[in-house]
Amino acid sequence: MDFRSFKLHRPDRHVRAVVVGARGEQGRDLEGEAYARVDAVAEPMWAAFGRHAGAPVRAVAVDAFARHATLSVDDPARPGLRLTPAEFEAFVDVIAPVARAIRAELFVRTPDVAGANPGEARFWDPLFAADAGGWELGRAAPPLVAWFSEHVPKGMQALVPGCGRGHEARLLAALEATVTAIDLAPTAIAQAQAMTPAGLAITFAVQDLFARIGQPPAFDLVVEHTCFCAIDPARRDDYVTAVADSLLPGGMLVGLFYAHGRPGGPPFTTDRAEVERRFAPRFAIEQLEVAHGSTLIRHRQELFAVMRRR
Repeated sequence: MDFRSFKLHRPDRHVRAVVVGARGEQGRDLEGEAYARVDAVAEPMWAAFGRHAGAPVRAVAVDAFARHATLSVDDPARPGLRLTPAEFEAFVDVIAPVARAIRAELFVRTPDVAGANPGEARFWDPLFAADAGGWELGRAAPPLVAWFSEHVPKGMQALVPGCGRGHEARLLAALEATVTAIDLAPTAIAQAQAMTPAGLAITFAVQDLFARIGQPPAFDLVVEHTCFCAIDPARRDDYVTAVADSLLPGGMLVGLFYAHGRPGGPPFTTDRAEVERRFAPRFAIEQLEVAHGSTLIRHRQELFAVMRRR
């Protein structure tokens, strides 16, 4: 679940959010105790906006995609104050916790399938069928969009493991890569195929990434987004082996690693030290840092990585 936009209105004690999922955009509202919990998290945001505006702020409307905001101020001479994208980024550390608090009120995790584990299709298929996966952004991850706009993968053979509904696969194919996109869940692959326009060079397949261990390398590029965090952490070394075995010598792994710091999963958290420890034997790590431009709900919770197979 991601947000297109949200608005907090203090006098009415009301939140209006436009959420994005596999079924498009939907308006959702929070009032009463749910609003109060969000408003408590928002105190640092209200204080920061008040200092910026020089007057108490009554409401804020956030465009999460365009990354700008409009403040409603208790000042008849200037009732609306628009934050530019640059100003927005200066406040993102106090806006993002509010976005996460709204999401926590709106998103109810579907109970896991009894007896199933994240290594099985039957764990994931009901989540895709019901659009109940909290990972869905409705688009390719913004840090990956930004990176590939500057490092165009034209002509590359690319693998997207755990591709879900195929957003990153379509991003790469639109930039003239030839893409193989795989997922354990048949429902995910069916939905990805249905969402993909004709003419893009993508082969979607129901396949377990671990089946690639020991297979001949075939790819110049592997793109990671919400696959590493979805597998049993006990199999993370197998993930490294599968990705390294898939890549030709000198091939690149570019991806986002979810470092949210919460217990349990999926998604299972990681951190910089674990990524370095697990990947360094097979990869030269060229870049590993907190991602820039993540969605608000993942702000400072993603590590952006560029690695090259040894």
